[in-house]
Amino acid sequence: MHALHDLDDWLRLLRDQHGVVTRAQLLARGFTDHGIRAQLDADRWQPLHDGVFLTYSGPATPEARRIGALLACRSGALLSHETAGELYGFVEADPSRPIHVTVRYGASAVRDDGVKVHRSRAFAHIAEAAADPPRTTRVHTVLDLVVAAPTADEAMQRAHQFSLDAGVHPLALERAAELRRPTRYRRVVADAVALLRDGVLSALEHRYLVDVERAHGLPEGVRQRPVPVDGVLRYEDIVYDLPGGSAIVRLDGFSYHRDKLTALVDRRRTVAAVLARTPAVPFGWDEVTRLPCRTAREVEAILTALGWEGGLVPCPRCS
Repeated sequence: MHALHDLDDWLRLLRDQHGVVTRAQLLARGFTDHGIRAQLDADRWQPLHDGVFLTYSGPATPEARRIGALLACRSGALLSHETAGELYGFVEADPSRPIHVTVRYGASAVRDDGVKVHRSRAFAHIAEAAADPPRTTRVHTVLDLVVAAPTADEAMQRAHQFSLDAGVHPLALERAAELRRPTRYRRVVADAVALLRDGVLSALEHRYLVDVERAHGLPEGVRQRPVPVDGVLRYEDIVYDLPGGSAIVRLDGFSYHRDKLTALVDRRRTVAAVLARTPAVPFGWDEVTRLPCRTAREVEAILTALGWEGGLVPCPRCS
């Protein structure tokens, strides 16, 4: 009965750790260094990290690579950065990418090409409760990726888009930054929080704000303005209120008209705008990202007709 219990414990360990075990776990279950070496020499097992073994031949699965990286950090670790983002589904998986882990500040950790180690003074506050495998929370994963960005522009894009993709509320991102007070890109995080609070809810809307409005000195419209359509409140992406009336800009991304209901709603919004004598113009990804200067001139013409007295400011791309 005792042997059966030991076998069940062994099988449970292999299942829970995706076939990865440590030398300490093996010795605690009666293996010897000689027995471990015999399994490795026979190619039934393979070393994954120092003191961490894969109990099968062939490539390690993604799950085994993640568990192996955690077990190699003997003082405790959390999956973080791109690896945690993959698990949450807002970072695209890449098998060639190293496993990212975060350990306590000052802790020793594995040195291996397949593992990227980060250290955090806030380690005790950034773990997702009861997560299997252990990982940083969504908001701290987003913050980690922002701080790790190579440039401020990339950091801004990450802060905005990852917050949206991960379902992170702007207040949560703001509080995470206050807790950890990162030395890099604190202003960027604050700006991203402001954009999200103001209703800039997609990468396309962000590019329109930066490359069309701000780059050309246009007024910044009101984001996500509620408008009644057929007795139901809908939301317009951007509304400009001017002395001669209002104008609407709709930003249609790749999901535009993805189904019949979306197409119907957009048609009804257009009818409502016409009945309200409000010009409504749509711009897509190409107009905003490839032709922002032309788009800015078109918006300027509409706003000027409604009483805007400002003038278009040429950006470096206008030439």
